[in-house]
Amino acid sequence: MDETKTNAGDARAARREEWRRILAEQQASGRKTAAFCRERGIPVWKFCYWRKALADDEAGGFVQMQVSAAREAAAQVWIEAGRWRVYVAPRIH
Repeated sequence: MDETKTNAGDARAARREEWRRILAEQQASGRKTAAFCRERGIPVWKFCYWRKALADDEAGGFVQMQVSAAREAAAQVWIEAGRWRVYVAPRIH
């Protein structure tokens, strides 16, 4: 693997871990987001960005979908994520 990619990946992982720690500190403090951020000199927009980004990480992953044999021929699925849209058509025999 390219050393630059490894370093970038390590930095990204470290940044995510740092924000997990910051979010946990805010949660444990019981302080409102704005007050917590003001005390620490963190822009509220950045705190909210990371809270959403890390929540999306935890909610992500794969979901297995199953269709009964009787409905398989008519099964279709639209999946939307951000600006992406995927259509899964029924299997034609």
